[in-house]
Amino acid sequence: MRRLRCAVWVAWLCLAGCASTPPLDRLNFSRPDRADLQAQLDRDPIGPGEAVRITKLVESPDMSGLLVQVRSSMPPHVHKLTQEVVYMLRGEGLFQLGAERMPLKAGAVVRIPAGTVHTFTNTGAEPAVFFVVTMPRWDEQDRFMVKE
Repeated sequence: MRRLRCAVWVAWLCLAGCASTPPLDRLNFSRPDRADLQAQLDRDPIGPGEAVRITKLVESPDMSGLLVQVRSSMPPHVHKLTQEVVYMLRGEGLFQLGAERMPLKAGAVVRIPAGTVHTFTNTGAEPAVFFVVTMPRWDEQDRFMVKE
């Protein structure tokens, strides 16, 4: 009888634990996410030997907010499914969107449609810093390198 009670107790604890942890697809993404860009930059600056550093800041099933730091250049690439809105927080450089090349400086905003080859080359002395919103959610598997 004691073993039966023990087994029932263990089963109840297991079920209670499973019930309190919803699967990822049932998480509530409607709550607001917050991130402090400056604190993130202070905590995790791009390293001296790194060309690019990408950090996820906030996300939902439909979008991501990324902090992107570029010391030299970002290789030309394309996203088949993802579109991006890029806001340059710091720095300056040359942005290429398809065949168009445009100089960028802090304060610039660029929309990158899905399927468009793009790249950025930093022309300043300090790393360039961007806040990037992707739709849908950022997926490294949707980034395809392209030869120049």
